[in-house]
Amino acid sequence: MEVLAKTEYQDLYRVTDGVLLVVNKFVPIEYENEKYFTVHRRGVKQGKYSKGCQDWLKVLKEDYYDEYKNIMVPKGTVTYIDRPIIPTNNQSDWKYEVKTTGSALSGDFDTIEMLLSSILYTIRTGEIGK
Repeated sequence: MEVLAKTEYQDLYRVTDGVLLVVNKFVPIEYENEKYFTVHRRGVKQGKYSKGCQDWLKVLKEDYYDEYKNIMVPKGTVTYIDRPIIPTNNQSDWKYEVKTTGSALSGDFDTIEMLLSSILYTIRTGEIGK
């Protein structure tokens, strides 16, 4: 397993060619009276959060104000699929994704067992699976 990114918001590991483990270590910001608030892409400058992380993680390069909902999101706020987020150390709030290309997570019993064991080890310990 190879570490592609290890940041405050997201860890990304290459389990094997064509298989990624994504650990999202954040929760959405909940605004008063607006549970699922999103930043509209048009009209706001955003940049990539960190090299190696998924492109869905962005950082605001300027303040964003939604005049209809009266919500101000300050410059420097990180978004995930346009939702403002904050990091969390509470592992029970973390979300895990196993991403594959084609049939990359395939093989005989021993191969699958090894891949899954490696993924579970990384989830449990935060270290590279053995």
